[in-house]
Amino acid sequence: MRVRLVAGLSQADDSAVAGVTAAGIDVTPAVVGDRRPWREALRALKAAAVAEPYVFYRRHDRRAIWDAIRHEIQQQPPDVLYLDHLDSMRFVELAGSATVVADLHNVYSLLAERTAAEHSSGIAARYLQREARLLDAIERRAAGRADLLMTVSDLEARHFRSIGARRVVVVPNGVDTREYAQLPVGRETAAHPVVLFLGSLSWAPNASAVQFLATTALPEVRRHFPTAVLRIVGRGRSPAVEALRQLPGVELVGAVADVRPSLEGANVLAVPLEAGGGTRLKILEAFAAGLPVVSTPIGAEGIAAEHGKHLVIAPRTEFGTAIAGLLERPAAGLALAHEAKRLAEHVYDWSGVGRQAAEAIEELF
Repeated sequence: MRVRLVAGLSQADDSAVAGVTAAGIDVTPAVVGDRRPWREALRALKAAAVAEPYVFYRRHDRRAIWDAIRHEIQQQPPDVLYLDHLDSMRFVELAGSATVVADLHNVYSLLAERTAAEHSSGIAARYLQREARLLDAIERRAAGRADLLMTVSDLEARHFRSIGARRVVVVPNGVDTREYAQLPVGRETAAHPVVLFLGSLSWAPNASAVQFLATTALPEVRRHFPTAVLRIVGRGRSPAVEALRQLPGVELVGAVADVRPSLEGANVLAVPLEAGGGTRLKILEAFAAGLPVVSTPIGAEGIAAEHGKHLVIAPRTEFGTAIAGLLERPAAGLALAHEAKRLAEHVYDWSGVGRQAAEAIEELF
């Protein structure tokens, strides 16, 4: 079997291509260049003109990718065209007679709708609400076109079946548990306990989450642990997020090349998301790393984890109290971390996830 990958890159990156090639995959890089505000504005206007969504769809519509896919198909027509994420469905018209597999990592219309609710700006909220309606139309188109549609959880699978997908298989997101095997399971409550947040801060739901943690949850935790620290790890800080470093106990670390030291040095991972979709890879990483987790229901959505067995699930109104309670009971955190690590190894390790995906595709033939 020959696997060919067309990968859109902002600039040529031989090291990234070499890593994939070493795994036996032929890579065709499509260099699309850096984003320019005026070009993105033009792309958004073109999307609006044809009543298609810009977010999660036309934003990634690049001529270099079209040319690379077209060239690969003309050179050797594939048996399977595997389209990753909804934006890749832009290229489905090139499929010809190939079997089409769509791997959709979210219900994107729901994600846009929830993100709209996070925006304080009325204009931004209305724009995202419109985008959510347009995304719903694209999702319905994808459900009707794909021979196989992969989703990351039963929740998404039920949605896509309800809008007409013929064949849906759940293939969850995963984690390489071997990368975290040397980290301790559970954490002793330190003299200065660390509450960790991981995530890109340029994404509105994450920015909202750290604002909540710094201004509401952390003060509650510090009532019980006065020297507790909120450590925020992620790229893309806005001025509003940057200002949080002035608050007591808040540390802004920025982007890191390796999250393992951050996971090892924390006492609990906090995921207070109120928007989003799919599954949170940061939770799976924490599970594999043996780090106890406190999450909102939306934050833990799509993961087969149980409150009180694998993690603590709490609404934002009780979030700071839930973190403090877990810090006060390290033995309870240890028990959660052991169960969560087993779940990551048995259900979410990439080796098993990869087999599920391969078997689902094989069954089409």
